[in-house]
Amino acid sequence: MSDTMGEVFEKAGRRFAARVAVESQGVSRTFAEVLEAGRRLANALRDRGLEPGTHVAALLENRIESLEIYVGLALGGYPVVHVNDRLTADEIDYVLTDSGAQALVHTDGVAATVRRTRSASRLKAWFAVGSPLPDGAESYSEALRRASDAPLPHTAAPEDIAIIGYTSGTTGFPKGALASHRAVVGCTKLVPYAYRLPLHGHCAFPGAWSFVSGIWGVIFPHFYTGGTVSFIPGATPEEWGRHMVERGSTFTLGLTPLIPGLLEALRLYPEVLDTLQTVLHSGGPLPPELAGELVDVIGDRLVETWGMTEVVGPITITNRQDWTGRTQAKDIFASVGRPLPTATVRVVDGDRKPVPVGQVGELAIECDTMFSGYHGRPEKTAEVLVNGEYFTGDLGYQDEAGYFYVTGRSQELIISGGANVYPAEVERVLLSMDEVADSAVFGLPDERWGEAVSVAIVVRKGHTLTESQVVEYVRERLAGYKKPQKIFFVDELPRNSSMKIMKHVLRDSFLNSEGTAS
Repeated sequence: MSDTMGEVFEKAGRRFAARVAVESQGVSRTFAEVLEAGRRLANALRDRGLEPGTHVAALLENRIESLEIYVGLALGGYPVVHVNDRLTADEIDYVLTDSGAQALVHTDGVAATVRRTRSASRLKAWFAVGSPLPDGAESYSEALRRASDAPLPHTAAPEDIAIIGYTSGTTGFPKGALASHRAVVGCTKLVPYAYRLPLHGHCAFPGAWSFVSGIWGVIFPHFYTGGTVSFIPGATPEEWGRHMVERGSTFTLGLTPLIPGLLEALRLYPEVLDTLQTVLHSGGPLPPELAGELVDVIGDRLVETWGMTEVVGPITITNRQDWTGRTQAKDIFASVGRPLPTATVRVVDGDRKPVPVGQVGELAIECDTMFSGYHGRPEKTAEVLVNGEYFTGDLGYQDEAGYFYVTGRSQELIISGGANVYPAEVERVLLSMDEVADSAVFGLPDERWGEAVSVAIVVRKGHTLTESQVVEYVRERLAGYKKPQKIFFVDELPRNSSMKIMKHVLRDSFLNSEGTAS
């Protein structure tokens, strides 16, 4: 039988017991300490009457406890409802209700937001890391202190759900993508090969726990290989470079907005390259000019990849020869590479029939790490998951050498700073404003964020509206990264004969306009 995530964590915790697994802000935990804390959390949930299979929400920041919590939930057989720590109280309520979560664990930095939710106080268990404690919450540390550290029997099966990762939906509401133990274990064991992770490596992690892809795509694989993950969110280039030299980092994550900072870090500390083996780029398209500049500095250490929550891991990948002048790709700096041996990618037309090489169409994926569908949304699952193949909504093409290129998104997904934003979700909020008669949200290229969330607004007759009012209204109701960054006021929105808004016309109209940055 295949491993479950609980078994993967249990084995790694024993095999690498004395090594440091995670560190943040001067605090660290060994593998053995993470394993013990995880067992205590699982037992604490059992003590409160939560049976294996119960959904437990985790609303966490970059803290050492975050790894303990994911390990503990896997050991106890509890599917994790991954909640982005940047969500508003209303968004958290939606996820908790939609997922059927019966318990919540969160860190202190989001305590004020959790206090404003309606759902937390109705849960069977509510643990808060740090202080002060919200009314009704139990202390995470105290709950663990009182719980047993005895191991629990592994009750989960490979096809049971390990993690529910919420993705924004084209209907304006998030969908819970169900990732099985089979899928997450598959990703955890695939990534060391794909990203060239060494045994006992060191990851300088400038990203956030917010995004589930970084958890199963970076943090879990380092745990599996006995590596140490250091959280360094918000680090300056000087701090980033110095940290990698001091720790002998073998891996770092180059999110699109952070690439200029990484280049500066490497200029300040060129000795980083003595140990650094991999720079993983993610978080939206990397401008070819910037990709070229990065390769000039790091050489064949760059790994470019493509994937999404629904496929639980990387699908395409570049390799070393792609950056040494021996690639056969049409344009390697615009490509996301070729499929890994665990995946197949096809390009199809509107009828989902194959298109010729070089022609743009929708990208469809078959892979070993496929998700199990959307929680409680069989109709949405059936739309995109057909005979084991996932129709991504991404547009792209394949060149003669088998390299793939992502050219757009038929479902209008905006990737801003590595975060996914669906226009419908923002439009739903904007249209609840009394002053807004009509709106359209779309992405525009942005040097720092990859894409900027942009909006064209028609103001209702007899009303006035300012850019700051728009930003503040959205910020109060959605996570900060979903707020408009460029705002354009227009008399009307362009529509076709079917009355559908022609967003490509808006993009073309405002492509070289600054709008209002927020």
